[in-house]
Amino acid sequence: MRFVLKWSYSCAKYLADVLNENHNKRSVYYYGFYILFGTLVKGIILISLSLLLGIMLPALLTVIILGSLRMLAGGYHFDTYGKCLLVTLALVITAALISQYTYSYWSIASIVLFLILVFAFSFYMLIKYAPKDTPTKPITDPAAIMKYKKLSISYLGLLLIPCSILMFFNLKMQVMAISFGVLLEVFTITPVGHSFFNMIKTGLNKA
Repeated sequence: MRFVLKWSYSCAKYLADVLNENHNKRSVYYYGFYILFGTLVKGIILISLSLLLGIMLPALLTVIILGSLRMLAGGYHFDTYGKCLLVTLALVITAALISQYTYSYWSIASIVLFLILVFAFSFYMLIKYAPKDTPTKPITDPAAIMKYKKLSISYLGLLLIPCSILMFFNLKMQVMAISFGVLLEVFTITPVGHSFFNMIKTGLNKA
């Protein structure tokens, strides 16, 4: 969205001028404002849609798990903010709708099986592909790669604790939302996920 770029540039320029900073510093400020404004816009739209559809809790759980694991494992990046926003909202809202309106049809056994399959698959994918860097910010240091791989795997292991507690109290919807958050993030680091998102990007470029 162009207004996010415009706001970010204007704020970065103003801050650099006030502090009498050079162009390199302004670029750093620009990136920071871009992340800040982009996150705020995403959050406002996500909350608005979630309230409208009655899926606030599962949507927040899904996006929090997706976002927190992404900080460690990396993942696919679209070339524009608009595409990222559209695809992220579509995936999170879909996952939240499924969690909110189908959990009552799932037995405890089926939820447990789903949880085991999601986490087993995710552990394997993290071991094989994490961290997934970007062309603009590549991770080339072997020590850094191993660090983020271990952190992402450890974080995933820790998520099993709240999931187990939620299962004990029969909170199936919350377990599904967390599982979908993990699954969506892990999908973004796999070759299949990258091919899928590249296909979407190509389609959006033609639209």
